[in-house]
Amino acid sequence: MPAFSFYGTEDLAAAFKKMANIPQDVKAKAMTAAGNIVAEEQRRVGEEKGIRDPESNAHILDKIKVNKPKIEENGASVTITFSGSRKRGRTSTRNAEIAFINEFGKRGQPARPFISVANKKAQERALDAAADVIHDYIEKQ
Repeated sequence: MPAFSFYGTEDLAAAFKKMANIPQDVKAKAMTAAGNIVAEEQRRVGEEKGIRDPESNAHILDKIKVNKPKIEENGASVTITFSGSRKRGRTSTRNAEIAFINEFGKRGQPARPFISVANKKAQERALDAAADVIHDYIEKQ
């Protein structure tokens, strides 16, 4: 009668256990690495689309900020924001509002989507950057 046997399940189980118990700081480093890739692509695409305002020396593309990652039990996230504001005369406008108008347009100003375009372009590289951080951690264990 034929028989089937399988060896090495202990190693496989140990590898899965390492992946399941990744420390919070490693997860945060992975999310930050991914966020940095996406933020840099947003800057690059913004430059391509002409988002830089020649009248201001505080450009929104220079104010892209990768925030501290949020690590939860079932996942993690990182936000990218446009910090600060720009003054012209007596008015002050938040850079996030300027980015929104550039992304979606307004009456008399067509949309120049750079955030969504950059996010799509950077998706694979961002995932690879996060995976590299986690892979390095697992390899060192």
